Amino acid sequence: MKTWRVIDLIEWTTEYFERHEVPTPRLDAELLLGHLLQKSRLQLYLSFEMPVFQEALSKFRELIKKRIDHTPVSYLTNHKEFMALDFYVDPRVLIPRPETEILVETVLELQKEPCRFVDIGTGCGAIAISSAHHRPDWELIATDFSIEALEVAERNALNHNCADRLTLLQGDLFEPLQQLSDTHFDWIASNPPYVSVDEASTLPPDVRKHEPEVALFAGVDGLDIIRRLVTDAPQYLNTEGKLILEIGHNQSYAVQDLIKSEPAYQRCEVIQDYAGIERVVLASI
Repeated sequence: MKTWRVIDLIEWTTEYFERHEVPTPRLDAELLLGHLLQKSRLQLYLSFEMPVFQEALSKFRELIKKRIDHTPVSYLTNHKEFMALDFYVDPRVLIPRPETEILVETVLELQKEPCRFVDIGTGCGAIAISSAHHRPDWELIATDFSIEALEVAERNALNHNCADRLTLLQGDLFEPLQQLSDTHFDWIASNPPYVSVDEASTLPPDVRKHEPEVALFAGVDGLDIIRRLVTDAPQYLNTEGKLILEIGHNQSYAVQDLIKSEPAYQRCEVIQDYAGIERVVLASI
């Protein structure tokens, strides 16, 4: 019987993923095998000749089958890096994207002093928790409609030692803020659902088949949630407060028009992601 080494498994799986049109075959093979063997990618490279035995091989085959069925690697490993922090994720929450880091980086760059910050629709907690990590003197609130998502966010807050500084509230957008004694904030941040129903068929199968629909879709034009955020945010913002939103690749002009139609906003600017796409909108009272 063949003895499989780490390098054999990586090479075989890479080729198998290529045949099944997995977008990043070598990376996925390494991440899945590293997860199974509890080794980083660097440790895998230093262990190329290490034999892998039957029990691990059987588990690895199951991971490969699920990946071929387009289950995202992050759901198979329960890990996703965001702002250099390791977040637990599972199918209850959207997987954090690198584009969303631009939103957090923008806030951190502009806000050095203590402030009140709320993350609307927090999901796994990536925006709020990474902000808490970098700014331990901020008062942070995070809301989500999904109780299941908040369970994931709570787990991540505990993992990153900020559970005592982050208040998690369940409810629809701003509604849960009503239970607070002070409902005004210096920053309102959100990565809301912004995919239109018509765009569903254009999404990669990893996303379309496995990520939670409630975190993806927002009506015919993808702006249903953004409209509500733009309309309602001013009543929850302090003087000179700011609303910052992640938006879809083709929504910049429409969102700017929404903001300009609300007299409370004094300024609006758009920030591009690393691909040059207008991805983040910042509106100031």
